[in-house]
Amino acid sequence: MNREGFRFQAHRGDSAFYPENTLVSYNAAIEEGYDVIELDNKFTSDNVCICLHDGTYNRTCRYDDGTPLADKTPADALTLEEVKKLDAGLFKGEQFRGTRIPTLEEALDFIKRGSDLAVKFDNVFQSFNQTRFEEFCRVVRESRLGKRAGLTCKTFPYLLMLSEAFPEAEMHYDGSLTPDVLKWIGDNIKDRATIWIPFDNKATSWCRERKADREFCRELHSFGKVGLWLLAEPEELRISVEEFGADIIETNGTLKPDALSDQWRYR
Repeated sequence: MNREGFRFQAHRGDSAFYPENTLVSYNAAIEEGYDVIELDNKFTSDNVCICLHDGTYNRTCRYDDGTPLADKTPADALTLEEVKKLDAGLFKGEQFRGTRIPTLEEALDFIKRGSDLAVKFDNVFQSFNQTRFEEFCRVVRESRLGKRAGLTCKTFPYLLMLSEAFPEAEMHYDGSLTPDVLKWIGDNIKDRATIWIPFDNKATSWCRERKADREFCRELHSFGKVGLWLLAEPEELRISVEEFGADIIETNGTLKPDALSDQWRYR
């Protein structure tokens, strides 16, 4: 559901309270009224695209008996069959036992069948080799999300390539904001472009990029929409919307769309 003024994006689904990047967290985001689900992708050793943020399974996965993976296990060290034997829910609690890592195709089919939400793909696809990048693009294309698909690019070459390859998709950019890049965005894809910058808080303290302020956001609005990440507090939302004019905000689930006052939901 699109709100007048701005949209809520769920970071890895509702990842604050549910196992991230699983159908459980995506379903929670759907039920809680978010507008966009942001998800992350990796590949198995047999080149199947799955939903996973980390480069390894160790933080978020356990064996079915609850024991952790003993050795560091990269995403592409296991086949899909082996991945499906891992429990991706126990790290969040016993109530999520039996949760599995979905393939990208499974995730997109689930989201499409259950909602009209948009889906935003993290820029990790830029690290894929050519075979895997083409497979990722195939899955996205065959999902027929159209305007509901959002591709996040960290560099201008990918932004240029994917804006042409997916002419309907939303284009999200979180790379270097040089004058030339901003001008190209404003001249060519302004109506479907979102420029992402960090909100200055604890969650983004590691980021060395320029943080959002009123002047910076006003400048960026000349070239496209503005997205702010990663918000956790109602006051951060109020500032983002009322003072910075954010078009989309990302939260890990600590901010619930239906729990906010009307004055913070609309501008």
